[in-house]
Amino acid sequence: MTRKTLIRGFLFLLSLGLGAGIFTYFVLQAGVQNIIGSLQSFGLLAFAGFVIISLLNFALYSWRWQIIINKHLPKEKHITLPRVYLHRLGGYAVSYLTPAAQVGGEPVRMALLTSDDVPLKPATSSVLLDIAFELSAYVLFIIAGVILAIIEGIGDGESLVLITIGLAVMLTALILFFITIANGKGFFVHLFRLTRLNRVKKLHRFERGMVQTEQMMTDFLAKKKSLLFLIAVLSISVISFRVVEVFYIAYFFGVSLNFAQAFLVSTLPGIALLLPVPAGLGLFEGGFSAIFSLLVIPLNAVAFALIIRLRDLVFIFSGLLHILSRGRQFIERKLMRRQVVDH
Repeated sequence: MTRKTLIRGFLFLLSLGLGAGIFTYFVLQAGVQNIIGSLQSFGLLAFAGFVIISLLNFALYSWRWQIIINKHLPKEKHITLPRVYLHRLGGYAVSYLTPAAQVGGEPVRMALLTSDDVPLKPATSSVLLDIAFELSAYVLFIIAGVILAIIEGIGDGESLVLITIGLAVMLTALILFFITIANGKGFFVHLFRLTRLNRVKKLHRFERGMVQTEQMMTDFLAKKKSLLFLIAVLSISVISFRVVEVFYIAYFFGVSLNFAQAFLVSTLPGIALLLPVPAGLGLFEGGFSAIFSLLVIPLNAVAFALIIRLRDLVFIFSGLLHILSRGRQFIERKLMRRQVVDH
């Protein structure tokens, strides 16, 4: 085991331990019996309905990615929506279990595509574009929530301004990504050369692959503007669905929210998922606790967060099953091909 791997493992365990400690604190503060009582009052049928509408919304995430993938491939090689849906579930499962909650599963998505005989460069290009659209919508969504909180005078104004600045920096980086890629100047290649890594002979092949991948992204962004508009609409729609989820959960907890409350609840706790803690453990619950307190919403914050996490467990379990299934099928296909060659 290398030193780098040990350091990564240590940092992962440290962040996980920190999150677990914060989570335990909020659980004890809310009271275990109170949490159990709230979950029981929510009901199994309401939870099943929540999972179903979330799975339907997930289809929109998958459709966006399918559009991007298939524009990279000849028609006879197009990937079906059910297949893309399962691959995205696999990526979601890994993302959720890593400190980089929004992007950790992207290599898995690439690998799952290549198991369907999609070449690595188109797979990489499609995943990078998909996550760029997703992060842009996500950051814009949270910025809108922070601005609303500032206007409403909710929370610490100085902290909210600092958060807005941090999010604005992220958004600026994403905008630069789209601009440089659309103009054919390259984003990652430019950074690669700026750091003088292109002078390392062993990395020349990697650089060529990066140039070809970014050219695919450039070609995609040069396609019909109506296609990009559809992708933008899908990105905004799927992230805005979080407001619907908040209304749904609150309703079955017996609490009525106005739109401003639902919007703030759906945005501000999401900041936790941008921090380097697996699944925002503890921080996510803390975010709900803080916003419920500020908005005087009579809801058990930990129970509210647990409904979302239990839904996520359904996604994670399904995604991990798909990864294991594809891995087994991939190995069997390789062995069969080797046997054919040997004969």
